[in-house]
Amino acid sequence: MAVDYFGRYFTDEGFKFTDLINDDFFQPVRLLFQNRHYVSASKLLFVAIDSIGFIEYGDERDNTFIKWLDTYSDIAKLGITSAELWEHRNSLLHMSNLNSRKVKSGRTRMLVGYVGDMPAEVNLDTDKTGYYEIPRLIKTIGEACGNWCLTYDKERDKIHKFVERYDLIASDARMLEIPLKR
Repeated sequence: MAVDYFGRYFTDEGFKFTDLINDDFFQPVRLLFQNRHYVSASKLLFVAIDSIGFIEYGDERDNTFIKWLDTYSDIAKLGITSAELWEHRNSLLHMSNLNSRKVKSGRTRMLVGYVGDMPAEVNLDTDKTGYYEIPRLIKTIGEACGNWCLTYDKERDKIHKFVERYDLIASDARMLEIPLKR
């Protein structure tokens, strides 16, 4: 019989928090990225932030994506803001393009993700467009997850809400597989 995530990640040694987050969120992003599916990896990373924001804050009216990033990440080191990344997320997830309504209206800069080293001779107009390196974004979100995980050591009362909300998250790592009869 298969062991559910509770039995696999809550052991006698303790809660394997980082293993759970890695298996459910970062491993799929890593697989897509390693196979050069950069846009798909980015989309899945945004879904992970959405899910983690829900786990942390619940079903709030406030934007938990932005709130989680502002609380736990140092997104500014990439030269972008959490609000810009939210609009970028909206564009990619809902339309697979870079033009959210706020970007089209000029209220928010368009973001462009890239992989590799930007040549020094390329002159980028960063007034209307923000550029970020996708691997650095993934690393920044990983660091933010580390910061977030540490709060569970200090705020033990959060664990009950974590389990309650995490049970609502769909996951490949915890998907029940039923063998087909032939």
